[in-house]
Amino acid sequence: MSAALNHYQALAAAAPQTHAYQAIGRERLSLVELPNRKQEAWRYTPLAPVLNHQFTAASREEGLLEPEDIASLRVTPADHVCIVLLNGFFMPELSTLPPQVGLEVLDLEQAIQHSAIGIERLGSLSGACLDLFGAVNAALTGSGAYLRVTEKLTQPVEIIHLNYSFESEVLSNPRVLVQVAANARLNLIEQHAQFADLLGMSNGVTEIFLSEGAQLLHPRLQHDSVRTRHLSHLYVQQAATSVYKGTSLALGSAWSRTEFHLDFVGEHAHCELNGFYLAGEQQMQAMHLDVLHSVPNCTSRETFKGILYGHGKGVFDGNILVKKDAQKTDARLSNDNLLLSREAEIDTKPRLEIYADDVQCSHGTTVGQIDPEMLFYLRARGIPKAEATSLICQGFAAELIAHCEYPALEAKALSILQERLAPVAAKL
Repeated sequence: MSAALNHYQALAAAAPQTHAYQAIGRERLSLVELPNRKQEAWRYTPLAPVLNHQFTAASREEGLLEPEDIASLRVTPADHVCIVLLNGFFMPELSTLPPQVGLEVLDLEQAIQHSAIGIERLGSLSGACLDLFGAVNAALTGSGAYLRVTEKLTQPVEIIHLNYSFESEVLSNPRVLVQVAANARLNLIEQHAQFADLLGMSNGVTEIFLSEGAQLLHPRLQHDSVRTRHLSHLYVQQAATSVYKGTSLALGSAWSRTEFHLDFVGEHAHCELNGFYLAGEQQMQAMHLDVLHSVPNCTSRETFKGILYGHGKGVFDGNILVKKDAQKTDARLSNDNLLLSREAEIDTKPRLEIYADDVQCSHGTTVGQIDPEMLFYLRARGIPKAEATSLICQGFAAELIAHCEYPALEAKALSILQERLAPVAAKL
């Protein structure tokens, strides 16, 4: 048995036992294999950056940050709800939690202790923890946030994740449980923000339950420190006529893997999943998608784009499964990539598995370089080459970033993108 597996089993054994779901994680850790290139889900993902470090479980640390530090990171107004998770732990002294009708926000640990409504759902979507880090998160369940929405909220809710500690090589294991009741609506904005350049790993799991007629707009921006390893598992279950619109932007971290798992359990539901990734020197960005259409008359749109430069590496692995009973399914999957150097690499694998005969489904992928005719057009109008190149790249990304539908977050993402691409464009 490898040292890495021994290490994480020891972390799980030492963790306080706060929820029954932790037993599933501990059990899986005794059975699970380490991720390896022979496993289809990990075939194209380099593993040394996460398996060669024995990250230690984070603990709650007080006094590391001040509210002013959070204010500089926020994209929502100061009087709106903002939840701060520091190394995975809910920090009420750094959060802004004004009372809001139709919204319940709790520290996940408190929600477990007080048997909050729906807490029994915790772990029901992430299920059997089929990989090492899913099992680790389950075994260490306790830190994170609980949100329950029962009204149509007009103000967005922001969650800021920070990895910052006096210790080194800290493993954060945040878990977020979101429940949106029938006909309720929520705009949930998430940021994985950079505060310091520290080596660590974020291993998060988010489970979202949308009841009948519920609506959730869910933009997410990951701009972690380049030394941070970032692993995110997102699970969404949609009941009848619900709508989920999620946009994930992966700009930071040396090693980043985002997994999307979506399941339709009621008819006439609609999902939009959008993703953008930027990978440069010493960066790997991976996005993995599993959409399950198991009931009739549902629609989904999955649109992903990436820009890669230097020795950057990208991985896109998207699968839509349409079961036999899911007639009248309408699903469209696309992945487009822009490579700015010969050394950049993208492994892209969009897939459809269709077992129903009355469906409209499509999938496709493109990999290319900057269009020379487009570049010539801009230069002919007096725009310098570097600026023209940057404009083309920003235009390629901006179309997808606009799906965030929150101008302040979009502006922040575009600013980071412009800052990263300007020196690259100058060398092309």
